Amino acid sequence: MSTKVQNYLQEKIAWKSGPEPLYPYRAEHEGVECLIRINDFPDDHLYTLIVNDREVVHFDDWPLCWSRP
Repeated sequence: MSTKVQNYLQEKIAWKSGPEPLYPYRAEHEGVECLIRINDFPDDHLYTLIVNDREVVHFDDWPLCWSRP
């Protein structure tokens, strides 16, 4: 299944606690599984959004439209 091209950083997503410390947040958005991975900051971006097992975007600042648990 291919990941629909969209800007997830501008979508309203309600996150829940994730499966493990490396992936502290998970959500289902428009029927697809989303995970947040914590990276090796500051050498890399702080977070990576993974949708359907694919890295979609790397970012440092948590989007205002997202809610954390």
